[in-house]
Formats: sequence, structure tokens, C-alpha cells
Amino acid sequence: MSTADEQRTTLLALYPLFKEEVYRRREQMMRWTAIGAGSMFTILIVLLLVPERGRLSLSGRALIAGAIVLLAATFAALILQHQQRHRQAKQTLIELERALGLFDADIFLSQRPLYPDHWQTDWTSDHSTTLSLLLLGLLAFLALLATALAS
Repeated sequence: MSTADEQRTTLLALYPLFKEEVYRRREQMMRWTAIGAGSMFTILIVLLLVPERGRLSLSGRALIAGAIVLLAATFAALILQHQQRHRQAKQTLIELERALGLFDADIFLSQRPLYPDHWQTDWTSDHSTTLSLLLLGLLAFLALLATALAS
């Protein structure tokens, strides 16, 4: 059985690792959103800039539409994967913060906790993934629309 000091030392060693993991996963979500949105925007611009005489055949448009859907689905899956890992790391981080007493009153500051209580639950109502998927979906829809109109 480990002593309280050993447990605290372990918690203090794990804390920065999980905090970094939370930030890293959030950054990955933003990066995949930017790459996906940039890809969809590039496809949209290219389709709109194709000259009238070089328009695509029906089979060409169908292939491009399929590629757009696959690309958007791939980026959405990557974003959702990182979001799930972000949530897991965030949940573990909050458990570590509780174990370290960061939400307990009178341990670090008199009459109040070091971290406010709402920090324990704010992450559960994060809408950034919804916004990322909405942006990606909207740009994919516009690219599909441009593909359909490229006749």
C-alpha cells in the first residue's frame, strides 16, 4: 500500500501530462477543422473557377461529389475521434484536480477553493465540436452544390 505522500507525488506527476493531453487534443480538433474546411473551400473555389467550356460530365460530377462526401466524412471522423479523447483526458484531469484538493475550500485560499466548482462541469457543455462539424458540413454542402451546378 502506498503512503499519502507517494500518492500525492504520483498525482502531481500525472497532472501536467493530462493537462497537456487536454490541450493537445483540443488543438488537434481545431487543426483538423481548419484542414477540412480549407480543403472544402479549395474544392469549392476550383469548381467555381472552371471555365464554361471545360465543365464536367455527369459521371465526372458524380465522382467529385463522392470524393467530397468521403473527404468530409473522414475529417468529421477525425474531429470526433479527437473530441472523444479530449473528453476522456478532461475527465481524468478533473479527477486528478479533485484528488489534489483544487476544488476544496480552505486548502489553498481562505474561505474558497482554488478552482471554481463550475469548472468541474463546464466542459460537458462545450459546443466547439458542433461548430466544427457544422462548418465542415456547410462547406461540403456548398462544394456539392457547386458540383451539381458545374454542368
